[in-house]
Amino acid sequence: MRSRWLVIGAAVWTAGYGGVYLAVVRAQESAPAWWYVALLAVGAGSLVFASDGRRPRSILIVAAALLAVAALAGVLSTGMLLVPAVVAAAVVAGASGRLQSGQPAR
Repeated sequence: MRSRWLVIGAAVWTAGYGGVYLAVVRAQESAPAWWYVALLAVGAGSLVFASDGRRPRSILIVAAALLAVAALAGVLSTGMLLVPAVVAAAVVAGASGRLQSGQPAR
């Protein structure tokens, strides 16, 4: 159950970061990069999709990788704000691997 809340929190954090990104870019009177917004949307969407009780590990890994790429792409501005979402998705993906293999989660 904690894993589900962690994934939902990461999705909400990512959506909030998207709002911050759009606000910062518009404050600088620039146009947002559509590919960056799409990358965030797909990453957040993957987290929402994985938040159901089954949470497929592959979807969580894809979401963590997409958000890591987004964080690296935006590292010179606000990209570091994505790090908590990347860490949360990676932690849940690691925990789901242990749960699927029959090992107890620590």
